[in-house]
Amino acid sequence: SKLAEIFRHEIVRLHGTPTSIVSDRDSRFTSRFCKGLQKAWGTRLKFSIAFHPQTDGEHLIEGPEIIEITNEKVAVAKEKLKESRSRQKSYADKHRHDLEFQVGDRVFMKV
Repeated sequence: SKLAEIFRHEIVRLHGTPTSIVSDRDSRFTSRFCKGLQKAWGTRLKFSIAFHPQTDGEHLIEGPEIIEITNEKVAVAKEKLKESRSRQKSYADKHRHDLEFQVGDRVFMKV
């Protein structure tokens, strides 16, 4: 195909063949064509899963750094929940109607 030729003439010519390719299991990387291409080049396909830093090429966060990052994310989540509760309360209060009861009306009471 034209794309394969362009890839070979431009990318591989300048940078060489990749030693490994990280994919999110997209069908374009698991097709028969790509498997044949990987075999011919001696390239390994590595599958990535969401939030898996070892395959995504990110650094692994450990110790106090992960605690600090987690605490920051928890604080942001709590703030977002507070904002959401406030919006929901405003909406509910705006659409709430006062109920009026007459003597003799039957009502349910929570005991």
